[in-house]
Amino acid sequence: MFKSKLNKFQKNFLEYKKDNSDMTYYNLPKDVVFCKTCLMSNQKPVQTIEHMSQVSDQKTTLEFIDGVCHACRFKKSKSEEIDWKQREYEFRKLLSKYRSRNGSFDIVVPGSGGKDSFKVAHELKYNYGMNPITCTFAPNIYTSVGYDNLINWINAGFSNYNYTLNGKIHRFITRLAIDNLLHPFQPWIMGQKAFPNKFARMLKIPLVIYGENPMEYDQGQRNYKYNEDVILELHSRKPDDQLFIAGVNYKELSENLGIHKSELDAYIPLSIDELKENNTKCITYSYYHKWHPQGNYYYTRDNSEKFKLSAERTPGTYQKHASLDDKLDDLHYFTAFIKFGVGRAHYDASQEIRSGDITLEEGRELIKKFSGEYPKRFMKEISEWLSIDPRKFPESSKFIDEPFFSEEYFMKLCDTFRSPHIWKLNEKNEFIMRNILS
Repeated sequence: MFKSKLNKFQKNFLEYKKDNSDMTYYNLPKDVVFCKTCLMSNQKPVQTIEHMSQVSDQKTTLEFIDGVCHACRFKKSKSEEIDWKQREYEFRKLLSKYRSRNGSFDIVVPGSGGKDSFKVAHELKYNYGMNPITCTFAPNIYTSVGYDNLINWINAGFSNYNYTLNGKIHRFITRLAIDNLLHPFQPWIMGQKAFPNKFARMLKIPLVIYGENPMEYDQGQRNYKYNEDVILELHSRKPDDQLFIAGVNYKELSENLGIHKSELDAYIPLSIDELKENNTKCITYSYYHKWHPQGNYYYTRDNSEKFKLSAERTPGTYQKHASLDDKLDDLHYFTAFIKFGVGRAHYDASQEIRSGDITLEEGRELIKKFSGEYPKRFMKEISEWLSIDPRKFPESSKFIDEPFFSEEYFMKLCDTFRSPHIWKLNEKNEFIMRNILS
């Protein structure tokens, strides 16, 4: 796969040398535009149905109208048009329908024990009198802060089921996702979306409450009407869906690698029919409440004993209180910067501008200073984790050209995913962005 991508890169090499290029990858808009009110880029893709994602996929990107992105328009309508007292009444009415009468678990709350999932579970238990059980789809490589915050969540009064995948299989699948899609988090995202509903079904609990709806950040899937429910296509499958993991057909992975389908089941969501059989209702907390990520941090800090921040800011951004759980998180946002020109600081600053935490000019300076920073801090450990021993996976050569994962290999791979309309090679053959936020 890497060799074919390298051939494509060499074929398009002269496009990167041009002063301007109209060649775009992933169906991204040719002209780069930044939102007038939050600075987010129109190159940002909306959430993908990961269990159907192929190497050839074309992206749907953030919708702009008159220079303003969907997230800003949604934020404005949510703050101006919603009767929050009515929403609170509706939420309490909904909870009363599901509340256990004998103290047994009545809600599943997925999460890691970070600021968002902590607040949702804590409010449900202590403010609304519910009996939540929490569940976690374990990170790829736990950070010490992430694991400590999970224990902090448990010690705040919650039972937790932490599901950890077969490490040998998951490492390989994650490596495939990087080589094929430059998407380190894709297998984990698939499991994160699939597991909570399976867990709820196993315990016969019919209500699952997630944190925020993706509509807080993009327009969601086509024809989706915003309501309390999650976007079902992201969390379930249809009978005729062709299933892919790491960009490879599900059956091909199983047959060519000798991986039993049970080892891949964690990545595959329940069918819509299976959800209906369990009468599972999956909703988002943010539909009924104003959603403020920084406010969630303050709530978690004030209502727990040992919630920890990172000792250092996250590479690529200025924050210390978000996405603390997984050492691959740094890599995830860096690869988004490579493919779409949108780095971690860009996501963070745009969200905080919309929330009123920082000004437009403060956000602009933070994006310019931190976005796209190389994620050096965990790369040695990550490289070892992503290297595949052919003796343990003798069939891996059918899918991976280079078993040893190094930083040099990673950067060469990244170059093959750069879209020429975003990236230019300067006189020193160094990649620079064509459209810099000014």
